[in-house]
Amino acid sequence: GKPPMLLFSCAVSSAQAPASVPPNDWAHTVKLNNGVAMPLISLGTWQYSPAVAESTVRLGLSLGYNHIDAALDYKNQRSVGKALAEHDRASYFLTTKVPSRTSASSAFADTSKDLAADLEQLGLSYVDLMLVHFPPVGNTLHCAAMQEQWRALETFYRAKKARAIGVSNYCQSSLRCIARAANVTPAVNQIKYHIGMGPDPIGLRSYGDRLGIVTQAYSPLGDGTGELISGALVTGIGAKHNKSGAQVSLRWVVGHGVPVSTKSTSASHLTANLDLFGWEVSAQEKEALDAATSP
Repeated sequence: GKPPMLLFSCAVSSAQAPASVPPNDWAHTVKLNNGVAMPLISLGTWQYSPAVAESTVRLGLSLGYNHIDAALDYKNQRSVGKALAEHDRASYFLTTKVPSRTSASSAFADTSKDLAADLEQLGLSYVDLMLVHFPPVGNTLHCAAMQEQWRALETFYRAKKARAIGVSNYCQSSLRCIARAANVTPAVNQIKYHIGMGPDPIGLRSYGDRLGIVTQAYSPLGDGTGELISGALVTGIGAKHNKSGAQVSLRWVVGHGVPVSTKSTSASHLTANLDLFGWEVSAQEKEALDAATSP
């Protein structure tokens, strides 16, 4: 999860894995462009105090989550790492992020320090997925810095400190910028994605599909609205399947083949958020959800 205001701002203006990797037969995964299997549902840690982050990750792992989503800027990674330390490293998939940089001359060095800080704070020797959290404000005005930052992630990847690398909140122009200098195509682009935006917001999902970049959703229940939890559209459909409105909203995301990062501190909500498989909405219901224009 991230602050929504910068979303798509620019649109409007295969390394060998470590030996101890999760098996590729996890029940619900998506295969990334380098063959790594990423669990479809992740547990987010944005806006959590260190204590809440630790207890929530511990709870989520005990309930069956096997993908945790973290970030350097969340300022709670040491606590996330404490909860992770109680589990075998091969039992979970860990995504984290580094902040953007605007100086081409220092982006490589600064990003390299941030990458090392992520590992140190989490207490890990490698992560499963490392993302650039945002493009810089001004986007491709800082293209050279974005390319240098991506070079730092590629170096980190080649050193086997990440099993896959990607970006977040990148629109087409951001992706084109780094592609001009990249040796590794991003495996993932994590973006805000929920009912009301349509299945292919600003054509970004289909653009990623063509390049082999998996679109991953954050804020799948919207931001600061209850519409995708208790609104008439999702609760009406949910009633027909004995599911909640939130489950319908999350099922819509994964039904489009889009992995989803969700968050809650409630055991009952966390459990419900995992119950997205073995049922589906009807074609007519999917059409109504696809056509929704709010929130």
